[in-house]
Amino acid sequence: MFFMVTQAYRRRLDFKLRKLELEAQARVPRLAPRDDRADLIEDRVRVLERIATDRGQDIAHQIERLRGIEEKI
Repeated sequence: MFFMVTQAYRRRLDFKLRKLELEAQARVPRLAPRDDRADLIEDRVRVLERIATDRGQDIAHQIERLRGIEEKI
């Protein structure tokens, strides 16, 4: 009887562990799109840095480009 209870308890713990592992694996792919968003934000910061340091005639064009990037975010 004790052996059966112990086995059942172990199986339950194994099930819970496996469930947690699967939940953790399921969360990983959801984090990947944030990398794309981070890349877009990084591109935007680069353009803003150029706008702040360059006083050329392309400022209006760069601002419009930023507006296009913002729509993707």
